[in-house]
Amino acid sequence: MQNDPLRYFKYPAHNRIISALAITSLVLGVSGCDNTIRNNRAGAVTDTIPHNQSTINPQAPPIEGKALISTPEGIAEVITANNQFAIDMYQQINGQPEQADDNVFFSPYSLSTAMAMLYAAAEEETKAQIQKTFHYPVPTILNPNSAALYNQFNKLNPDYKLVTVNDLWMQQGLTPTKSYIDTVQRYYSGQVTAVDFEGSPDPARQMINKRIAEKTNQLIPALLPKGSIKSDTAVVLTNAIYFKGDWTLPFTAERTSTQPFYNAIGRASSVQMMRQQSYFDYYEDKHIQVVQLPYKGDDLSMLVVLPKLNHKLAMQQLAKSLSATKIKQWRAGLVRQEVSLHLPKFKLDARYQMKTLLADMGMPRAFNNGAEFNLYADGPPIKLDEVYHQAVVTVDEKGTEAAAAAGAVGMYVGMSYPIEFKADHPFMFIIKDNKTDAILFLGQVNKP
Repeated sequence: MQNDPLRYFKYPAHNRIISALAITSLVLGVSGCDNTIRNNRAGAVTDTIPHNQSTINPQAPPIEGKALISTPEGIAEVITANNQFAIDMYQQINGQPEQADDNVFFSPYSLSTAMAMLYAAAEEETKAQIQKTFHYPVPTILNPNSAALYNQFNKLNPDYKLVTVNDLWMQQGLTPTKSYIDTVQRYYSGQVTAVDFEGSPDPARQMINKRIAEKTNQLIPALLPKGSIKSDTAVVLTNAIYFKGDWTLPFTAERTSTQPFYNAIGRASSVQMMRQQSYFDYYEDKHIQVVQLPYKGDDLSMLVVLPKLNHKLAMQQLAKSLSATKIKQWRAGLVRQEVSLHLPKFKLDARYQMKTLLADMGMPRAFNNGAEFNLYADGPPIKLDEVYHQAVVTVDEKGTEAAAAAGAVGMYVGMSYPIEFKADHPFMFIIKDNKTDAILFLGQVNKP
């Protein structure tokens, strides 16, 4: 009994309908309404189920016995899926009328990873729609190669800190499907915790928020708002990603000064504008300028994409035409140039409710009563109810700190004259892993 990974869940099962799932860049939750009789027990908020293994083995044999192998081609498929979802979500957010003048910042990697853990329990039409929305390859490719990326991103590095953590919080009165638990632990290093949502919903919420806060260096202290965890919550899935890195070429604080930043209609506000003249990888065409700022160690970088015209239509066109092919074109066209760089210091703290966004992107069934998820052996019906996402980033003279990703800056020898790159109007930025080109964060600064 001591070695049974399901032992904390084997209480009398509730025969109830679960009707909601809340997801954030860091958190997925499943909850629901219940008109059947409950056991109104109180009790411990949590018991922790130990990991099957402290480090994910992407080549470990699955339950059926056939080894699932991580390969360079498989990793490329997972990265392609992540990056395509990043572009789709960026365009979806930009298409919302209420988003017109707001900053944009989210972590496609965090969302995609959290949903991948839920995808492992999805079936039939629900599974097909989630796959189409997130562009996942087949599970035999998705799972072992997600494990390989997890291991790569969590490797200790003296130059920067990049950490991602997965957790699965499950209602202690239900019996989870063993194959599902094995998948989450084996390929996502998910720590599985039995939680008394029913008897102690708010203490459970506070406990989950506390772990998120710890793993994001307090950048996201309260991801789940009050009332988001209810007595009929059945499961919460969380992914936290944290990055802190210094620029390869830091800005000098003495050169930072108060300068105007013009919004899309030309109205100016005062910002702290950082300045330096150095050699960077640079690209331009008749519409945009792109500069790549490497972080110390050169494994991560930030691409800053600046429309040449400060006009609302220019930013809209950039968002509308964004594609993986276009990003590859920018990267292929980068040339070492001396650049006179002006970049505002900024801090973005973005929070989204993504239920409507994801439904409109192609997965409405997950939010309907007919959703097919097989999380528990008891078989309570589950559907998504709401999707929350929060991401925070701070960019200053020294570097970048973000709850979910990273960036970089490099110095090169190039042209003998500087090109001016003055980000004094709305711009887009991407924080990516240089080895895989995985987009960890994607944002748009409309008002620093």
